[in-house]
Amino acid sequence: MDLKLQYKSLVESLRLLASSYENQLDYLPDFVDIKDEVVAAFGDAFLLLPQLIEGDFLSKKAIASIVRCFNWMDMTVRNESISDLESFKSHESWQKVRSFADKALEDMEEEKKKPDLSHIDWID
Repeated sequence: MDLKLQYKSLVESLRLLASSYENQLDYLPDFVDIKDEVVAAFGDAFLLLPQLIEGDFLSKKAIASIVRCFNWMDMTVRNESISDLESFKSHESWQKVRSFADKALEDMEEEKKKPDLSHIDWID
């Protein structure tokens, strides 16, 4: 995967993560588990971060925001008391994850808008 596509994957996963639950429902196919898909999209894109750093695609500020967002998401996912779908919809920890995703987009100088998920092959 080339660096431009890796960067696009990261941006679009952050746009999805930063979206409200209601918008995430609209953006994703009906047959997917919303929380799992949102978490996996950003988690998979996060694995590409080293190549993007080496390719000078990101500022230090953007890198810090992306890592902060991932760490908060990871901590939230591991908290069994808020790992259910109801908590994902509106719990303050998940809202904080969305806020960190929004901040990462800002630090990347990327617009917060509907994610382009056309690069994802959905399997039902």
